[in-house]
Amino acid sequence: MVEYLVPAPFGADLEPLRGRWLGSLAPTTRRGYSADARSWLEHCSSVGLDPRTATGRDLLSWLDGLSHLRPATRARKLSGITSFYEWLKDEGAVEAVPEVPRSSRPRARGQDDARLVGLDQKMAHRLLAAADEHSPRMSALVAVGLTTGLRIAEMLALSPAVVRTDGGGRVLATVTGKRERTRTVVVAPLAAERLAALEPEVGWHPYFRTRTGRQWGQREARDALGRLGKQIGVQLHPHLLRHTAASLALATGADMEAVRAMLGHESLATTQRYVRAASALDRSPAYALAAVLGS
Repeated sequence: MVEYLVPAPFGADLEPLRGRWLGSLAPTTRRGYSADARSWLEHCSSVGLDPRTATGRDLLSWLDGLSHLRPATRARKLSGITSFYEWLKDEGAVEAVPEVPRSSRPRARGQDDARLVGLDQKMAHRLLAAADEHSPRMSALVAVGLTTGLRIAEMLALSPAVVRTDGGGRVLATVTGKRERTRTVVVAPLAAERLAALEPEVGWHPYFRTRTGRQWGQREARDALGRLGKQIGVQLHPHLLRHTAASLALATGADMEAVRAMLGHESLATTQRYVRAASALDRSPAYALAAVLGS
């Protein structure tokens, strides 16, 4: 229980609100964000700060005191607390969300952008063929991942209830991504046909289910992708499908803003990292050195 950690009267109704907020999140997100919210509320209690009126400066002060943590961990904590406040504001429990300027937010350093480079076209074809041989469920998962760039949680939540055909004959899916933001993506025929083959019993039942009918879990899907990857010599994981979708789309000349919208990136700068990653590898001095040494 958290009530004793925060000032009354907010603490009296905080726990049920926090529970409802957490219940709206994906399981993997819920675990981390739950601890982050608890940590923030404990801090508020310890310094005599009413979390209802906390400011961005208060949040930054708290994060500065966590300097022993990696920047990526602190960035995740900030994301969790912001998500909590956005939900509380929608519920009318707080008047404003503490705003932290983007320039002041903690950032993960030393990330290798090369990890964003996905499979090339030939290997993506091989992967899709292997998935088709494996099972209809794997075939649909790989096809959707390669053509939409959806995150694993977004794909596993797909159901006929959120997939529709518009007036122009396009198949569209409305998905809920990070921080509960919704967006609409086009489901190409290649993927739509494979999804339709899964035939959920009820419109709101997920496409991706186990033999017993329950929703396929993220860990199960990751493990299955890993085993499929071994068949073709690739370390396959859900985000590699996403990276491949982004990399191939940009390589074929797709508009960067359209790719950003498809992936659900908040900032165009995040999408631009895919371009920089591919460019850096293509311009590597290793090719010139090999040519010199080979000659």
